[in-house]
Amino acid sequence: GTAWHEFCDRLKATGDRILGEGYPTEERDRAEGYRYLTRLLSYAVRMEVEAGDPAYPTMCRYEEPHTQWGGPTPDNTYLRARVSAEHDYRVWGNVAGMRQAIFSLQEGDMQMEQYGVFSEQSLDDYTVGPNGEFELWISREPRDGNWMPMHDDAHFFQVRVYNSDWANDVSPALHIERIGAEGEPPPHLDAGDLADSLERAVHWVEKSALYWNNYTRAAWKHATPNTVNPAKSTPGGADNILYGTCFWQLEEDEAIVLECEKPEAEYWNFCSHTIPWLQSGDFANRQVSLSGHQIHVDTDGCIRVVLSARDPGVPNFFMKPPSALQGHNKPIIVD
Repeated sequence: GTAWHEFCDRLKATGDRILGEGYPTEERDRAEGYRYLTRLLSYAVRMEVEAGDPAYPTMCRYEEPHTQWGGPTPDNTYLRARVSAEHDYRVWGNVAGMRQAIFSLQEGDMQMEQYGVFSEQSLDDYTVGPNGEFELWISREPRDGNWMPMHDDAHFFQVRVYNSDWANDVSPALHIERIGAEGEPPPHLDAGDLADSLERAVHWVEKSALYWNNYTRAAWKHATPNTVNPAKSTPGGADNILYGTCFWQLEEDEAIVLECEKPEAEYWNFCSHTIPWLQSGDFANRQVSLSGHQIHVDTDGCIRVVLSARDPGVPNFFMKPPSALQGHNKPIIVD
């Protein structure tokens, strides 16, 4: 019971911080903050308590509408599994119809000050069977076929599956198992292991809630509103993902028009995010992003995206959310 009480006390203290200095004061934004904590907790408990044993890994899907942080791309399916350099792993599935994916070994998350990205490879770097059969080995020693070298500091195996054409792109199931434990069920729950997993989960929630609030507010402080910053990669992210940002500040009767040439990239999109929680909004039910297949390209080859409080009756329109805080539009280009 001691571990559970500490878990609950730390979670309560994290919630209390939302009422403190440096956090939003409007009722709706505070409500979103508490919902944000439930989303962080939902992921953390699933990842650390249910899937936290690298000896018996399982793929966890995250950055869904109800579990998002760090400005996810609504077009992506995000998967990760806990791994350890002490073990070798096999990943498999059928990837027929998958547009593109990035596979990597990760040290952890930005908010945990774990920026290492190891052995990053794309789907087209690998051999796929004639009917979409896919198999990948993760180990220290080279293996025949598709192989990803294990790294001492790797704690997660992560997959980003890219969907641009929602009518045709496929996001299939992928599986992972430890070599030597094929078909074995995980051991029964141990009290000490549960205490450790609860501590990891609440620590992740604490760090995440603090980090992204500070991150977005610091970025807003140094931003020039309604001005686009050049696209670049970010620490802890994939090297071949480039993020361009534009923080906006609009009155109810104003609009901003973002204009660019059509990118030469396998995948690209425009996506709006919230401050201070850096979420992508209700992308299951609302238009918060436009992929390269969804967006309209004008006859002159340019793309024009419009953000305003009211629909101006033109293509590529984003609704400005009715929030006390300013917004963050992040065009994402993947080379």
